[in-house]
Amino acid sequence: MNPKQRFIDLKPIQVTTPENSMLSFSWLVEPDTKYAPHRYKTDVVIPDSEKAQELVVTLDDFLTNFKKAIVVAYPDKSKEELKELIKWNKLPYSFGPYLDKEGKKRQGFPDDNYLILSTNKKTLSYDGTKQNSPPIIFDSSQKEPLNDQQKQKYKQIGPGTTAQVAIYVSQYQKEVGSGLRLTPAAVNIKNFIPFGGQAQTAEEWGFQQDQAPQQSGTGTPSTNDFDF
Repeated sequence: MNPKQRFIDLKPIQVTTPENSMLSFSWLVEPDTKYAPHRYKTDVVIPDSEKAQELVVTLDDFLTNFKKAIVVAYPDKSKEELKELIKWNKLPYSFGPYLDKEGKKRQGFPDDNYLILSTNKKTLSYDGTKQNSPPIIFDSSQKEPLNDQQKQKYKQIGPGTTAQVAIYVSQYQKEVGSGLRLTPAAVNIKNFIPFGGQAQTAEEWGFQQDQAPQQSGTGTPSTNDFDF
């Protein structure tokens, strides 16, 4: 720990997203290795609702408690000194349209008001000595978590796939800045859309299809570990 940084007494909490939460840019079975450090990650896009609003209140309360804990940890610092000492990074949650880098609404997300959670989990521990396991994955096929072979189905998750996500909310204070961290602990797949399935339908390929494509992951496994 940097000598200028002090211990912050604030324990992580766990939250669970609503059943209609949608996944986007998901790397849950294998990590995203494009940039270091490599990470498991997914954006969780939640339509505006009472449950979404309640989740925002929980996250805002945690942020408030983090700020209070910082004040307690630095009793010798004035508010002005703390503003100079603590540099805040962008929060990993926001309300609004789900936009791409060009500021346009992403395909499949037409609404103007989503709760957007940016979650990630590094493949290595902070000091680089331990391998972090990927998020646990459930679906309707069984009550137990999927094994490595069963999870291969979800290597390519298409945008709009719905799932509940159990997330650990924690704080960090580093030289690069301070803020909140949303770590995906477990994912319960509800309605699975394979990557590319949104645009490449049978009709678009010129095939005759009498029966609608089957949607998997509609059940809710019971578990005492996560609030699914």
